[in-house]
Amino acid sequence: MMTIECIGSPFTYRWPHGEVRLVPGSPVDLPNDRAARLLEKAPGRVRKVESVRGVANNLVGQIVTWESPLFGLLRATVLQVLQDGILVFHPLTERECVIPLTWLRHSPFSSFSPFLPGK
Repeated sequence: MMTIECIGSPFTYRWPHGEVRLVPGSPVDLPNDRAARLLEKAPGRVRKVESVRGVANNLVGQIVTWESPLFGLLRATVLQVLQDGILVFHPLTERECVIPLTWLRHSPFSSFSPFLPGK
């Protein structure tokens, strides 16, 4: 299985024996062959999502980077880890909000790849 997420406007992907509704911020698992075909047929409309669920328990107090469909690339400190997301103080809206784990991105300054000055 491969996790795929819609980028941009929602759409329905249909194939001979099934269909799935793709909506930004709601990743779906598809069989590898279907996911690969969709990535090939709809470049720029879907992307492969790398799972970060195993790392999430160590994120409280860490600065994370995520890609928001509305605001683009953002960073904030994790306040709390929830079942399917993290609670942060949003840098633009200046309110607490939940960020889906699937939006998190690896970056040199995130908790996924520690940045150690002088090394």
